[in-house]
Amino acid sequence: MHDGIHAEKAGVPSVTICTDSFINTSKSMAAMWGTPDYPVIFTPHPIAQLNKDQLRARAEEIIDTIVSILTGG
Repeated sequence: MHDGIHAEKAGVPSVTICTDSFINTSKSMAAMWGTPDYPVIFTPHPIAQLNKDQLRARAEEIIDTIVSILTGG
């Protein structure tokens, strides 16, 4: 969150990806840094046990949203 928010403030399009157990934390941090609408994409928690193929599948589920946010679409 911190790095993404600061990149965004510096003019670099960014988005943060978190697991859904961090919804409240990410919203609080964005508000604390003065960017309550900072884009965060959530994926189901946990991810630690996922193998490479499962992580790829998760990424494929959210890639269109990531691209849309980063390109202003």
